[in-house]
Amino acid sequence: MTTVQDDTLKDPGALLAERPELAELSSAQLAPLENRTQAWPDSWRELARSLYISLVFGAQGLEDDAGAQLACELVLGIAADLGGGQLYINQGADIQRSAMAARVIALLAQHRQDYVAVARLVGITDRHVRRIEARWLRAERARRQRELPL
Repeated sequence: MTTVQDDTLKDPGALLAERPELAELSSAQLAPLENRTQAWPDSWRELARSLYISLVFGAQGLEDDAGAQLACELVLGIAADLGGGQLYINQGADIQRSAMAARVIALLAQHRQDYVAVARLVGITDRHVRRIEARWLRAERARRQRELPL
């Protein structure tokens, strides 16, 4: 089992880039959790799914049953500590954008610049994929030019 390193936590975008989306997972992959949470309220089930995905498919890499058990325990703790109140969870738009950009760039390399395929996988338009790539290329050029000995 791997553990999240302190330097990884400094870049949440890297964690999010590696984390699969709920839509990418099959019902069989979610079954260990879904079997445990059938009678739970929808809000609890959504939190449990999110935690399960991070625990099983993220940097922790827990086994399915262990991840499902821990996700359930964590949701019960959240419900006990924060239940009954209106909880607002910040979206972290900047982190999500950087995570999506990293994912787009990685997929472009895998799919040999197939913008339409990458757009379909990420859930954005191929024009948006091209804009992300253009921004990334500009940033890479700038970074490399700063490193040139003049």
